Amino acid sequence: MNSATQKTTGVKSEQELAVISANPLDLPAETFQAGLDRRKQNRSALMSWVREALIEGSDFGKIHVVSRNKCQAGKHCQNPNHFSKPSLFKPGAEKICGMLGVSVRYPTLADYEQTALSGTQLTQIIIRCEIVDASNRVIADGVGARLLKQDNGDINKSLKMAEKSAHIDATLRMAGLSEIFTQDIEDMIQQREAVSVQQATTELKTEFKGISKSQHQRLEARINELGLDRERVKKWMIKASHNRFNNFMELSQVFYQKLDKKLEDFAERTTLEPEVMQ
Repeated sequence: MNSATQKTTGVKSEQELAVISANPLDLPAETFQAGLDRRKQNRSALMSWVREALIEGSDFGKIHVVSRNKCQAGKHCQNPNHFSKPSLFKPGAEKICGMLGVSVRYPTLADYEQTALSGTQLTQIIIRCEIVDASNRVIADGVGARLLKQDNGDINKSLKMAEKSAHIDATLRMAGLSEIFTQDIEDMIQQREAVSVQQATTELKTEFKGISKSQHQRLEARINELGLDRERVKKWMIKASHNRFNNFMELSQVFYQKLDKKLEDFAERTTLEPEVMQ
């Protein structure tokens, strides 16, 4: 049917209908069904290609998501419940985009480059990735974020990691692959482990940090107020700490809190018997 005939009859092509319809559900039933059937077949072909072409370990892979304090085996763990669903990696995202004939661009990257050149201190980076077709139309986008402290302030590495996350996010959205792949969570695992190390370091510092002069004075005052035998309290402290602490001023913050809680128990007893701290 030529354009003249279309003007005369008022019949529009499927492509024209798709352009003028604000909502796909407004299309004629036959046109809508044809579009669904075409996309179903194309999606099935894409899924088959993904399963055949992508290589586990380089294009995608499962990440051990259980923390080290619960499973020491890490990537060598044999428990399948300790791993994530397959996670798409950057090489896999690049293969998918290449196969579909689309390219990526990062519209917000230039802003960070200018900010870095101006000497402004950054603490985090948020990059947007756009996937465009041969006509330069945006068909999908994604976002990637990165804290500079994750990379010890290396802004170049943080930018690349944020770009990678954004690219993978956009690829999953474009191809509708979330049913078989998750976002590249390797960075999230590293961040979680970094936080765990930081927390452990803080707890370790607290454990070995000595008590202050005012805390020592408070402890001595409480012993007197409760009518406790100072030497017997001290004897209990030495035994309970396995000779780690020989006087009150040597107490760590953690053991000080334990001893402070125990004083009330000691005061309720008529005799103070040495016991090991539970």
